[in-house]
Amino acid sequence: MDILAVLAAVLGAPALLAGLWYWITRQNGRGVRRTAAGGMLGIADEIFRPETHHAHQILKIQYELPAPAPAPKPKR
Repeated sequence: MDILAVLAAVLGAPALLAGLWYWITRQNGRGVRRTAAGGMLGIADEIFRPETHHAHQILKIQYELPAPAPAPKPKR
């Protein structure tokens, strides 16, 4: 009986995550996709692919940085 509980937990967790991912990313009536799945996949990246997670953090920081001020015109 214990093996059935372990087997259900081992096989049920990925199935639950897949179902949750599908439910979050499905399209609504107007054809617009929901975008909350990125957060769920970011957790997996942080655990299993730390380089990818770090690269996403760098891109996010670079995107949020303000544009540099224009250089002053030289005086003549």
